[in-house]
Amino acid sequence: MKKITKQLIVIWGITALFTSAFAQDMAGEGATIYEEFCEACHQPNGEGFEDTYPPLKDNEFVLGDKEELIYLMLEGRAGMPTFIADLDVEQLTTIVNYIRSSWGNKADAIEQAQMDEAYEFIAEEDDGFGGGN
Repeated sequence: MKKITKQLIVIWGITALFTSAFAQDMAGEGATIYEEFCEACHQPNGEGFEDTYPPLKDNEFVLGDKEELIYLMLEGRAGMPTFIADLDVEQLTTIVNYIRSSWGNKADAIEQAQMDEAYEFIAEEDDGFGGGN
């Protein structure tokens, strides 16, 4: 029994290390994408510009319905461009998860399958991906 417990602890520890390393890699990639595509409007601290670009920090839209945020990133809206021409679907997932977990935000991560499904749905529509404006 002790041997099994020790083995489970070792397996759990290894899993935790790999999970932590993967999360750090994703956070690093998310920060890089954010700096290149989002930071100019939403600022390094995610606080945006009042009455021009909304904050991402403590933003109910960012923290709320995952599907709405996914579709915003894919189609754009009211001045927010779509990044589908600049970022692949995996990068879009990374940036959405980055903003949902940065600056004190504590929203659940989206799964790659959710972004893939939305991407496929929009790609099949007659008008395709929106221009955001």
